[in-house]
Amino acid sequence: MKLSGKKRRGKIQEKTGRKLSRKQILVICGILAAVIAAAAAVWFWTSRGKTADSDGTAAADNSTDTETDSGQDAGESENGETDGGSGEDGAQGGASDSAGDGNASAAAGGAGSEAVLQDGVHGLTLPYSIPGSSLVVRGIASYDGIYLEDGSDEETSGVTVMLLQNAGDTEVEYASVSVSRDGTALQFDASALPAGGTVVVQEKNKTPFQEGNYADCSATVAEISGFEMSEDKVQVEESGEQSLTVTNLTDEDIPAVRVFYKFYMEDEGTYVGGITYTAKITNLAAGASQTITPSHYVQGSSRVMMVRTYDTAE
Repeated sequence: MKLSGKKRRGKIQEKTGRKLSRKQILVICGILAAVIAAAAAVWFWTSRGKTADSDGTAAADNSTDTETDSGQDAGESENGETDGGSGEDGAQGGASDSAGDGNASAAAGGAGSEAVLQDGVHGLTLPYSIPGSSLVVRGIASYDGIYLEDGSDEETSGVTVMLLQNAGDTEVEYASVSVSRDGTALQFDASALPAGGTVVVQEKNKTPFQEGNYADCSATVAEISGFEMSEDKVQVEESGEQSLTVTNLTDEDIPAVRVFYKFYMEDEGTYVGGITYTAKITNLAAGASQTITPSHYVQGSSRVMMVRTYDTAE
């Protein structure tokens, strides 16, 4: 089922969450990178093992303010600073390098578009193209770490995650994917997914992952012709590890600007979390600049998705 993108915008609301430290953000991306890279390696070797020579024999094995995925804005304070806690809990860690030779490493690169997470998932052959949409389910698996989707950033264990790809040529502003596991309904919501993009989405209700029979997969999708960047009005530049500088390029004051961004793993080509965060500034004078410190933005691990200007500060 497809809806016009315009129907989602009226549902944007404000919501605040605590500030994550740089280490926590890198740990989140690292854990998911490990999951995806491992899946890509498994997919690579499995696909190699299934290829056949011309004679039929098996081929040789080369062994704060956030916009949630439901379209909500959760935001920074009026000056763009976070109003949550510092989140500096000293979390450390990251993805370990997967064992294997150069072929396995190459398989892990760009894993977002090639990985398939099938283990424990029965009844639904992956990758699975969701009828009536451009979305493809590439995997369902378990995740331990910080829960992103509701802005709470709570520690969780064993939460079900979905590796979801937009295989179409149109951006997806919002998508809600549902699937049944042995009669239990699971829901995965994602926003701001570019054409060709892949995202790891945590289950909306933090439902634990279990092996079982997965069926009845469907999606509600709102597409948009393109993500607005407002390049003719404002310029957004990184000005530090967790800072962005927004400059008014016009000769008129701009009442409000919102910068929408997501976690992104460059090496895997994968977005992390269905949630899209938003940093807001107000009263940007003509020709002036303001520097903000979004609560979840980290240079090298985040990507600006949209920039919108508003005629009021509300």
